[in-house]
Amino acid sequence: MGKKIFVLLIGVLILFTGFHTANTAQAASKKTKYVTASTLNIRSGASTSHKVVTMVKKNQAVTVTQTKGSWDKVTVGKKTGWASNKYLTTKKPVAKATTATKTMYVTASTLNVRSGAGTKYKIVTTVKKNQSLKVTQTKGTWSKVPVGKKTGWVSSKYLTTKKPAAPKNLAAGLKTVGKNKQLILVTSNGYNTSTAEIRTFEKNAKGEWVPVLTMAGHIGKLGITSDMKEGGKKSPIGKFTIGTAFGTAKSPGTKLPYRKITNDDVWVDDPKSKLYNTWQSKKKTKGQWKSAENMNVPAYKYGFVINYNTKRIPNKGSAIFFHIANSYTLGCTATSEANVVKILKWLDPSKNPVIIQTPIQELNKY
Repeated sequence: MGKKIFVLLIGVLILFTGFHTANTAQAASKKTKYVTASTLNIRSGASTSHKVVTMVKKNQAVTVTQTKGSWDKVTVGKKTGWASNKYLTTKKPVAKATTATKTMYVTASTLNVRSGAGTKYKIVTTVKKNQSLKVTQTKGTWSKVPVGKKTGWVSSKYLTTKKPAAPKNLAAGLKTVGKNKQLILVTSNGYNTSTAEIRTFEKNAKGEWVPVLTMAGHIGKLGITSDMKEGGKKSPIGKFTIGTAFGTAKSPGTKLPYRKITNDDVWVDDPKSKLYNTWQSKKKTKGQWKSAENMNVPAYKYGFVINYNTKRIPNKGSAIFFHIANSYTLGCTATSEANVVKILKWLDPSKNPVIIQTPIQELNKY
């Protein structure tokens, strides 16, 4: 009888131990929980007697890997510890929206404005670097901004409250433009880039250069050079006068002499031809050259001639224009159609306009 009682007691003890263990430390499949306390201590063990290894703040997400009674084992960054699970919830907190209006400035070169607060929403417009925006609402890491007649959301990490410094007047210190009253300045960041900044300036009554337009531009695929070669895919460095305006469309209202392009128009780029680097009629000059550029192309809807290599030195480059493009050229300078039209309307031959093209590091040569 005593032996049976002893065996029964052992069985009860094993059952009790197993039941107690199962409720003491329960392994959990990994899940994300969020902190509900303003600050929550993460401790080295599952009680307040253990030391604090780190702290987390309200709404911060933690990964729960194990539960022991009222304590959860959590991973926070590279640290692991225990947190009281009465301050944790599986319900993701809703980002609170603030409505205080403030002025901020774009730090990205181009920033997408979206229809909602996230990258999954469609782009409604874009804004440029240093542009000022009125932030009317914030939601998490996104800011609601009106842009013209449109309203959308931008990533707040590309905004700053620090007002950008006024752009430096690059024309103010130039020494070679004393007789000119209009200037187009094309600057690149070094020799081997196909992107450029295009700025226009005009002298006021005091003889001071006043900035007019600033825009993104494109130059030769292989950059810019002072040693031009025919077919080199580079744009020329230097100071040049402005030639004839042209276009496949009718004049946009420029004061420059304007030539309408036809199917018969070509620009001769054959270095061995006597007509090298000139605009010619294909029919009238047949047989006088072996190669020429067709002028009747979309890029030349509007543009003007940059008077480069006017002495027509063979192999020194030809057909250098200012025209429409949204990427690199083969030696010309280009920008958007809207910008080309603005410049054509602004240019006035009575003001002796010139164009300077140079790496910005060498601007002091002019």
